[in-house]
Amino acid sequence: IYQSLKKTDKEDSLKIVRLIQRFPIEELPVVPIPNDEEEDNRRLCSEQENWTRQLTQSKNRLHSLFTQAGLTHITKKHLRTKANRETSVALLPSRYQKEAERILKVLDLVEQNLKLIEEEIKEL
Repeated sequence: IYQSLKKTDKEDSLKIVRLIQRFPIEELPVVPIPNDEEEDNRRLCSEQENWTRQLTQSKNRLHSLFTQAGLTHITKKHLRTKANRETSVALLPSRYQKEAERILKVLDLVEQNLKLIEEEIKEL
């Protein structure tokens, strides 16, 4: 509400009351309530953000396996596509393979979900 060091509900509510008292009700800002369609669009965008975050997190986890294995020449750029990831994972020592394969499965699922969401967004 205001830049303040004291951030409590009581302080915020007092500031709102003072604002209401100072201005006629017609001049106060109005925030429209989103309709169902807007809510659905927001939810879809939020879901896309969450899946995109998960995609980045999983790629970073996979990249960290390569770093732990000493394969520092494999960069995040190498892990962008499914084919490159599978080729790169084959280079990992066997003790890292199972974890990398599980991460690949997660990446496949996340990418499928992102593709479905993108198709849904195009239909809007």
